[in-house]
Amino acid sequence: MSGALTVRTVIDGTEYTQDDIRRWELDRARAALALLKDRLGDEAMRELLAGDLRAADEAMAPLPGASGGAWRSAVTELEIGGITAVEFLTWWQGRLADADRAALLAANPEHYLADSADGVVEIIETIGSGPLRFFLTFHDGVAIEDEGHDGYPVRIGGTGRLADGTEVCRVMHEFADGPRGLRVRLTIQFPEGAPEQVLTGHQWHFACEFLNWLEAAHAAGRP
Repeated sequence: MSGALTVRTVIDGTEYTQDDIRRWELDRARAALALLKDRLGDEAMRELLAGDLRAADEAMAPLPGASGGAWRSAVTELEIGGITAVEFLTWWQGRLADADRAALLAANPEHYLADSADGVVEIIETIGSGPLRFFLTFHDGVAIEDEGHDGYPVRIGGTGRLADGTEVCRVMHEFADGPRGLRVRLTIQFPEGAPEQVLTGHQWHFACEFLNWLEAAHAAGRP
């Protein structure tokens, strides 16, 4: 083999680039994944991932004690034009309140389950190298006040716990309208002893899921 691989694709007389084909592939991959998640359903998903979830519990449960009560933050920031804080929050909080399974799962390919009921969201998603099941409750008094938090008038905090009640993560979603558009700061805390990939992986996880939610909210608000 010599040189770079090049592909020329023509469909009905129109030439398409490799990037065009990859965009088509991404769209179809999302559709295929949504179909599989829908067909499996929540209970079958829990059963399918049961072994992974037991292993994740065994890895995560000791971390708070081993970290001596210390927590470490991972932060993702976004700036978005074309939508306001009220517009996005109306859509997003509505999806949570309505337990909109399709919208919650579609935000990230590694969202395996998102069951929202009675103010608690049961979540199975990739944390670190594999799926983790935790129960996220949004509430006041979450102890995350990073520098500049007073610049965000909307702050939504929550606590994530394993099934046995062990607190394994804390979140703070912050929203503000600025001169260049909506500003979003997303913070998650894990026990200080958590592996590095747990924190860095969730920064990218946040970026992916909120981009998809923002796009969905924007599309929903267009005439």
